[in-house]
Amino acid sequence: MNFKSPLRRTAVLTAGALIGLSGAFALAGPASAHHNEVSGVAKCDTVTGDWLVTWTVNAKSGYEHNPPTYKWTKVALTPEDTKIDNAKLAVTGEELADNQPLTGVQRVSAKHEGASLTVGAEWSNRNVAEKTGKVTFEGKCEKTPGEEPPPPVDEEPPATPEEPTTPPEVPADLPGEPEPIFEADCDTMTIGLDNPVDGVKFTLKFKTSKGEERTLVIKPGEKKSETFSATPGFSIKLTFTATVQGQSFSETTTIEYEQPNDCDSDGGGGGLPLTGAAAGSIAGGAGGLLAVGAGLFFMARRRKVKFTA
Repeated sequence: MNFKSPLRRTAVLTAGALIGLSGAFALAGPASAHHNEVSGVAKCDTVTGDWLVTWTVNAKSGYEHNPPTYKWTKVALTPEDTKIDNAKLAVTGEELADNQPLTGVQRVSAKHEGASLTVGAEWSNRNVAEKTGKVTFEGKCEKTPGEEPPPPVDEEPPATPEEPTTPPEVPADLPGEPEPIFEADCDTMTIGLDNPVDGVKFTLKFKTSKGEERTLVIKPGEKKSETFSATPGFSIKLTFTATVQGQSFSETTTIEYEQPNDCDSDGGGGGLPLTGAAAGSIAGGAGGLLAVGAGLFFMARRRKVKFTA
């Protein structure tokens, strides 16, 4: 009798099963890595006698390269009558960048013993995850006598004093105002300035959601811009800096890319470059945000303009 043949066949089948299982685990690896992180820290607000819970939330897909975007499918707080002050921590259908922590503050009455935040996320690759974070309040939270609480968020801010109605004296040597440059198509986003010859030097610093950093110096009479590869979820943190009469002015804003509707899912398609008012609507108001750069000049002008009594 041949005893080796059955044993050999059993060994081959076992090895095949192990290889199949290894492949299954390898394929399941990225999917199982999708998860949410939720943590909170409570602090007593002695002005109002309420607890302030600062939540930090992060949705991670586990992909290091070309991570998918995600959107919230659930954001629930306890106590139920409370809110969180970050508009991105809400079920709005907005596509958000993967592995980008979000923070928000929840105000809770001192009569409660704790708070919780539950978030559910769905990534663009159809994976889902849900997580609940809890905070237990320790000690008492009481209002300190003599301190006045801040006005409610919905209350109208106090009116600013009106400026004199007498026409201002405007110097003739004010710098020229730059024109913002913004274009967006199916896979790129272009940002820059057209600086007039009578303007001043501008410095634009870019930091993308992918970690890339660039610096663009635009002298008077120059027209420069930077073009970035863009996909849904991509954003740029942009800092404008200008020096007028020896005084520096700086402003920072974040510009989020939104792909035009006529593009394919992979970024291609017949979408044409969008500029002007159309660009402002497609890129979530990016065209208007670029006006911050020009706004630096208005700040400088206000310092130089004199009003007569």
